[in-house]
Amino acid sequence: MFCTVIEGQGKGAYFVEGSKKELEPIVGFTPFHGTLNLRNVDTRGLRSENIEELGEGECKGVAVHLCRINGIVAGTTVPIIEGYSENIVEIIAPVELRKLFGLRESDEVVFSPREGVWESNGALVKCESINLFESVIFDLDQTLVHLDVDWRSSYEELEVLMQDHIEGEITDYRHEDIFQISEEKGLFEEVNDILTKYEIEGAKNASPLKLVGLLDKLSIPISVCTINSPEAAKIALKKLGVVDKIECIIGRDSAVTKPDPEPLYRCLNHMETSRGNSIFIGDARSDAEAAYRAQMSYLHPDQVQ
Repeated sequence: MFCTVIEGQGKGAYFVEGSKKELEPIVGFTPFHGTLNLRNVDTRGLRSENIEELGEGECKGVAVHLCRINGIVAGTTVPIIEGYSENIVEIIAPVELRKLFGLRESDEVVFSPREGVWESNGALVKCESINLFESVIFDLDQTLVHLDVDWRSSYEELEVLMQDHIEGEITDYRHEDIFQISEEKGLFEEVNDILTKYEIEGAKNASPLKLVGLLDKLSIPISVCTINSPEAAKIALKKLGVVDKIECIIGRDSAVTKPDPEPLYRCLNHMETSRGNSIFIGDARSDAEAAYRAQMSYLHPDQVQ
């Protein structure tokens, strides 16, 4: 749903600073010290938890509803007061949302459940504003670079290898499904070898996408998380002169790939940063799903300028 930004009274910072201990375990991030005020919010159906410790007098606590604002993990802070209208709510997030999206009064944002992270909604972010987060993880192919892979030939080889274990054409299956089936049938190494061969050749002719040229604007730790071969990722990033900017490359070295969140966790562990205060940027539905499962913020590459 679209909600309207309104001016607050400047009291949100005091509330957040005094309530971090209670809020963090529920929302899954360390909140920025201010809040974003929104009108026309409907919290029905969202996962929520009441924090009674934050209430006094006629206020019986605070209701926290888990949500996203333009793909960024967030939470509402609604006083539990009899008759209190939830039409206007204060939003907490891991970063200053006004600064991240350049928001002004009367602007609209997309308010959604935590799982609602797939489509780019037109909310644009300047690349340097990504520095508001602790760290950033990028997908590789079609996010940072274009790998010039002969996918048709690779699929033909995979179909021959997997013909006794799939129904129909192999292109009817998602990558993660192929990896799981091949793991169960003891064929993952063969599948990985076939894909790696084609991906390495494609990486040698990789071409940069817009975000590669923006990496110089980032001062936070950067990782790459891809379902492609890590060897191919390194070749492509080295060819484009940006491999030294990447602290960690996690690629397909097992059947556990996105949208499973485990590869994202490996990136975060390497950077020693938290999932709730980091962001994942990728072009595919599996990227958005991985971000949701990892409880991370998410942006589509088209949203980054």
